Amino acid sequence: MKKFALLIPGINTQEFNSCLDSNKHKPVIDNDNALAISSGFQGTPTFVIEKKDGSAKDTLLGAYPFPSFQAIIDKKLSA
Repeated sequence: MKKFALLIPGINTQEFNSCLDSNKHKPVIDNDNALAISSGFQGTPTFVIEKKDGSAKDTLLGAYPFPSFQAIIDKKLSA
């Protein structure tokens, strides 16, 4: 992470490294990761499209063009 941060123009590397080393945000990241795993997500990006009531979930794993989302949304709206 520190090597990648060095590639970001204008980053305060001392502040970034201090934050990273402190593990201040690690519990939040761990909780989000556990939720993703328990939800069956296998990579990023992952998108879940469902009806308002939470039913009829469709999951898209990976990067897709807008028409892919549009087709799923239109199908759900017409059902």
